[in-house]
Amino acid sequence: MATHTHERQSNPTSTTPGAGVGPAVHNEAYNVMAALKSKLEGLEAYRKYLRDGNPELWQRLNRLDQQGVELLTSELERLVHEGKLRPRSESGSD
Repeated sequence: MATHTHERQSNPTSTTPGAGVGPAVHNEAYNVMAALKSKLEGLEAYRKYLRDGNPELWQRLNRLDQQGVELLTSELERLVHEGKLRPRSESGSD
């Protein structure tokens, strides 16, 4: 199975330094949400590929990605519970 490396993309909700507006979502939460979105898109693709053949492969990948979805969902829930979804404001008024 091929391994994939991902270059970290900058948070599209962040702005240029000094603009007075910070990112809407903490980077850690953004990374988890981006990875979760990718896993969910993969699951949808596997459902389509399953119809074309080699069901053992696509079912196995589906099971592996389901585990990833469960892990990422738990992590996102933890971040929300701990108040880490949004970055703290510089004024400390959060």
